Amino acid sequence: PPLLSLLFFLPATVAASQPCSSSDVKAGFGQCDHATDTRKIFFYLEGCIQNSSSPLVLPPPQTISCKVKCPPGQVLTMNVSASDDLSTLSATPACQDCAAGTISLGGGYSVSGELSEWEHDKWPSGMEAWCIGRRGNHWVLNANGCDNWRPELNGTIITSGNNKGKHDIMSALRLVVVLKKKGYVSFRYQVEAQHNSDGLEFTINSVIRMGFRANQPTWKERRFELQPGSHVLQWMYWKDNTGDFGKDQASLEIIEISGTEYAEFECAKCPGGTKSIEGSSACVSCGDDEYASEAHYGQCLPCPPDTYSFAGAVGMGSCLPRPDCEEVDYSKNYTDCDLASNTRTMFFNWTLPHICNETNGVSLPPRRENQACEPCQPGEYSDRTSPTGCTPCNAGHYLPTGVANPTCTQCPQGQESVEEVYYEYWYKWPQGYTNLAGWVLHEDYAYAGGLSNVNGQRKGAAQLELRTYFRQSGAVKFTYQALDVQGFDPQVDSFGFFIDGVPQKEMTAAEGSYEITIENVEPGHHTLLWNVKGRNLIRLHRVIVIGVDGGGATSCADCPPGTESSPDRSSCIACQPGHVSHTGDFCEPCPENTYAATPASCLPCGAGTQSGKGASHCAPEKMLEGTRSYQLEALLNSFRNPGPKHTNTSKGVEIKIGEETYAFSLRPTVGGGALLSEKRLMNPSSAYAQVPAKSEYGGQNCSIIPEYDYISAGSELSISEITQFEPSTNPNPSRGGGLEFAISSGSAEAGCSSGLIKMICDLDVTDMFSSVQKLNSSTPSANSTCQSLDFEMASMYACPLCTTEDWGQANGDCKAGKQKVTWYKTRACIADSRSSFTKNCSLGYSPLVIGLLCASVVLAVGLAAGLAYYLYRLRKRYNDVHSKYVILRDGYDKNSFSMVPNGTDNLMPDDEEEAEMGIGEGKQRHDDDAKFTIEDDDDLKEDDILGEEPEV
Repeated sequence: PPLLSLLFFLPATVAASQPCSSSDVKAGFGQCDHATDTRKIFFYLEGCIQNSSSPLVLPPPQTISCKVKCPPGQVLTMNVSASDDLSTLSATPACQDCAAGTISLGGGYSVSGELSEWEHDKWPSGMEAWCIGRRGNHWVLNANGCDNWRPELNGTIITSGNNKGKHDIMSALRLVVVLKKKGYVSFRYQVEAQHNSDGLEFTINSVIRMGFRANQPTWKERRFELQPGSHVLQWMYWKDNTGDFGKDQASLEIIEISGTEYAEFECAKCPGGTKSIEGSSACVSCGDDEYASEAHYGQCLPCPPDTYSFAGAVGMGSCLPRPDCEEVDYSKNYTDCDLASNTRTMFFNWTLPHICNETNGVSLPPRRENQACEPCQPGEYSDRTSPTGCTPCNAGHYLPTGVANPTCTQCPQGQESVEEVYYEYWYKWPQGYTNLAGWVLHEDYAYAGGLSNVNGQRKGAAQLELRTYFRQSGAVKFTYQALDVQGFDPQVDSFGFFIDGVPQKEMTAAEGSYEITIENVEPGHHTLLWNVKGRNLIRLHRVIVIGVDGGGATSCADCPPGTESSPDRSSCIACQPGHVSHTGDFCEPCPENTYAATPASCLPCGAGTQSGKGASHCAPEKMLEGTRSYQLEALLNSFRNPGPKHTNTSKGVEIKIGEETYAFSLRPTVGGGALLSEKRLMNPSSAYAQVPAKSEYGGQNCSIIPEYDYISAGSELSISEITQFEPSTNPNPSRGGGLEFAISSGSAEAGCSSGLIKMICDLDVTDMFSSVQKLNSSTPSANSTCQSLDFEMASMYACPLCTTEDWGQANGDCKAGKQKVTWYKTRACIADSRSSFTKNCSLGYSPLVIGLLCASVVLAVGLAAGLAYYLYRLRKRYNDVHSKYVILRDGYDKNSFSMVPNGTDNLMPDDEEEAEMGIGEGKQRHDDDAKFTIEDDDDLKEDDILGEEPEV
């Protein structure tokens, strides 16, 4: 009926002879109505026959919330109770455990290789694969031959595609999920890629949740919690352009999503080769000598007698006949050494997995008493007080080999003991070893692979792990043997060795014997891993780990330059900063005004810098003494405190000039940090490149984040003086001269190894970083492509200290005999202002003015005297002429020398009267008292009148 089509669960009709009763009433769930978040519960009869004469009438459907939750391992059911006539009925939701052999994710789904669900037609809704390649600054879909994620091995796994030999690509597998309740995503993955270059990355909503994984040789499970809502899950395999390694791909075996529904209504059957217990959320493989029933999924059955199988077998056909046991099928084992008698007991165990038939083959040999104890490892001596009977020499001592009765000897100064741990006897797993999967002990070797991996019955890899601590730079040596079981296939058979997940060498699993040496293992904790895949058998024989704690030493090694022996000679320790060791014997402090950039040699400090004894760097002098004195400490403090307008980072003060950014530090530090550096974009070809996005990102493209680094222009400093202008030639007395900071020993390989900062003295500049200007780079040297980073900036702190010659006086007006004198700078320099003072003055004039005034007075007096004398002479001449005139007019008595007028005895008129006569005008004068006329006289000539004055 149409009504029943809404049921998620409708049980099959079961033939029954008993009539229906209230106990036969069951409930089924309808679909959720998302508008009301409710679902209907429908009732039906199961396992009975209705009485036609009096049939039971089922009640109408009921309604419950869609948000009833059940956890993983359980499903949602309805507990129904009803009266005999069904007049009363109640139905209560409940969570019920899944039966053995079934599982529940608690409202979710999985994509599993066990059911070959990685085939494209079985992918869940919301899953898709896509691949992009980079062309220039842009990512283009399917460029560079990029291969998408695709199923392999008949859909049992999915890989990131065949991208070996391809570069600058990203292959992505995307799954969009919508969770109705809190849930999770879990997956199992493997990766084989180039270390630090290629690898797998997992993101949730574009946030990286699993960082770059380049090597994960075995299946590893990760789980991440998810909140209700929509989520975009992406598995992205990245490949750059530097190379390839191994298969160069990532693989997924299973993905599980929980939380897409509030509950599940059915338990899922475990796939073939797996089983589960009651209330499980995951299936596990059947064990050795078991097989999963093809008819009953989730049930593991024992193999028939005289047959065997490996874990994960499906069907009775996976149980193989046991071969007859041989001597190679068992191994020797020993009890601990009895130190009193120096003996031990040998006993025998079947090697695992035990697959041979003991009935028709050899049996285990009996125990053997009084066997000699295991010999001491090299570098150890017999010691009955030790739990193992062997004791290594003390730290810094070694036990020579090849000599009779050797004794522990301390290494000489300048050397260190080289401790080694030998693993030659594989009766039990040595301390620090962990058999993660598939390795078997067998007397003189441990082995993995072989028949246990035939026909793909063992998935993943056999792994043997050793965790150890290298006290000094060390090495790992081991020998192994590969045996051909069913023909070597390089695509299937492999053997690898990893240190901290990093593959060390691509070793072969082809038949043969090999010796491997891995050198330069850095000090510290490390995890060593031997990894076997495929069908060939690998036997691991002798393993030697050099430079680790817990071993004995058979020799000493020279300490390298820059180090010295520790007091106990157990290791070489680096010279402390400011000390050097040329031969590795002793570390000695550098003398004053030198420094140790490396612990191998002392270098002189640059000009303007200094250091004490045992210095690791040179610091600017507090006072630079050139032709002038400079307060360098104040200048360098301004580099440490640039003010709020500028960005101060760990690399220095960042200043952007044009499109470039530079960091100014000038703060010498231990280890020689960069004093000047350029901030460079390290991924210019890909930065800001657009990555096409899908609709779940709103159709907006994503951009690759730019990566920056600082390229040092140098860590060594010398300071010199820039000559100042003379006061007479300097148009600006507040600016001139300064300091020059020459920087060297930079990153020549990065394109810059030196720098120059011209710090101009300017009393008006307090924010020197606002005045930075980049100068044209200098010409590269013949052996370098580097161009110097040259800058000019100004600061008041680059000015010298003032001297007495740098000051001038300005005099004020003279008032009441006092005059104020103030000081002013004649050139740019630093000093506190000088106080003015008062001095006595005269007339308010300076001596110069007074001298000029005196000279003016003398000159004026001289001129006046000269003029007076000239007037006097002129007057006198006039008087002479007048006298002669009177003589001519009035007569001249030569005998008496008297001058009287003719015909009168009156006296000669006075001056005023003369002035009224109008002498010289040639006129006749008439007077009331006298009358005279000028007449010609032959005896008196003009010369007599104008000539010499007559003698009186």
